[in-house]
Amino acid sequence: MTSLSTSATALPASGSDNATPKVCPTCGVRYPAEFRVCPRDAATLDESEDDALRDDLVGKTINETYTVMRVVGEGGMGRVYEARHTRISSKRFAIKMLHPEFARQPQVISRFQREAEAAAAVQSPYVVTVFDVHRTAEGRPFLVNEFLEGRELADYLNEVGKMKIGPAVRIVRQICKALTAAHAKGVVHRDMKPENVFLTGDLTMPIAKVIDFGISKVDDAPGAALTQTGMIMGTPSYMAPEQARGERVDHRADIYAVGAILYCALTGSRPFDRNDPTATLTAVLTEDPPRPRSLEPSIPEPLEMIIQRAMAKEPVHRYQTMEELDAELALYDSTEAEPKEMSSPGVQSGPRNSLPSAPRAAPTMTMQLRQAQQVSMARPLILLLSVLGIFWVAGGLITLVTAIIRLSRGGTVTDNLTGLEAVLLASGIGFALITPALIGARHVRRSVWNNSMKAVDLADNLRRPIVVGLCAYGFASLLVRVVEAVVLRRAAGVAWPMWDVVLFAIGGVGAAGAYLLLRSESR
Repeated sequence: MTSLSTSATALPASGSDNATPKVCPTCGVRYPAEFRVCPRDAATLDESEDDALRDDLVGKTINETYTVMRVVGEGGMGRVYEARHTRISSKRFAIKMLHPEFARQPQVISRFQREAEAAAAVQSPYVVTVFDVHRTAEGRPFLVNEFLEGRELADYLNEVGKMKIGPAVRIVRQICKALTAAHAKGVVHRDMKPENVFLTGDLTMPIAKVIDFGISKVDDAPGAALTQTGMIMGTPSYMAPEQARGERVDHRADIYAVGAILYCALTGSRPFDRNDPTATLTAVLTEDPPRPRSLEPSIPEPLEMIIQRAMAKEPVHRYQTMEELDAELALYDSTEAEPKEMSSPGVQSGPRNSLPSAPRAAPTMTMQLRQAQQVSMARPLILLLSVLGIFWVAGGLITLVTAIIRLSRGGTVTDNLTGLEAVLLASGIGFALITPALIGARHVRRSVWNNSMKAVDLADNLRRPIVVGLCAYGFASLLVRVVEAVVLRRAAGVAWPMWDVVLFAIGGVGAAGAYLLLRSESR
């Protein structure tokens, strides 16, 4: 069974009473404006009236503790209310209440409980705080969260289109810190996307809050998983490939999603955005997203490589921890803000921004320059090393076959190939190598050339074997000449064809050894 969860549960304090303006006449569930029919019963949705969000709970006190003030938002599974504590009237809270029809469904209750447990376990100024989870007298489950004022990152991106590098990186680094705290508690979010990031405070220097842990995964918790292998939970556009395949995921799925969020913030486009979820999932599994610099040329190449490494198809090729990703992004964050509690009475909107720090030190700029040079040189280096490698292999094979033929004829200085034999030999080896060369070039063009991370990795993988092989061949050739000239004191032996066989073998062994060492280091 395959299911897609779009995390339709309402989010804390969106600040709008019209977040879900359409209502199903059959089941009464509300949906955003872009919905036309109810996904549950296929009924045509009606436009709600201005007073549609009126609720019998407004004005009442829940469990003698929380007085409901108003409805602030709604999703497909529940509503969110602003409430005040009966004994601490200055405190405002966001209460997420399940719709009555979902309060009897075990899977929904499990997800609701999971959100409370996961969010409560994570202590971070960049994660929404959960204060309580309870049931009303009628048995409806509800969560009590901190009341957030601001807006979703998704809404902000829809308004501004693209963000500048500094603000975007700063927000994403806060997300990294939130997920670092979550991963330290064994909590994997599994549904990171702009809709699940809430911006509070001044939007020119906002504080990001990660919300909605409804489909999170808690490691080593008996019976905690809401899904089994083979089920797909999450949002396709930001979903890691292993998650799209329905495999078990770990914290590296969140790293992929954070890379996708940064991609969207800087380019103004989702990495994968097709007409339907199935097509999007297929693209996630089989394609690379468009190169970020092709959509926004102002993105530095090293930052592009950071995004692409975070979004690598295979988890082993990504950053292995959120701390690693955060450290890489720090080079592009011009300010540092340590969280401090807001002192404004009656408002609990998270930590307050500190003043921008002093400009970063020269070593940071040196590191940025070094990374920029590494990325900018990767593609020319691939071309150069490819030409050298092909020339070396072709030349080595020609001399090897020539040496074998000369040895079979006696191996003397006069046992050479005829002109026709030389032409046939060179042509044959050339035609033999052209097919793998074209296949390799096609692979590089389609799968590597537009991905800076893959380009840097390929350049590194080519450089060591080719350089070591050529150096081994050249050193062995020089050694032969020295031995012939100084030790044996005769030059005729230099033309002995056996030397060509030995030199080719030495170069090949050197290249193979360098390649195997490189593979062992990458494991």
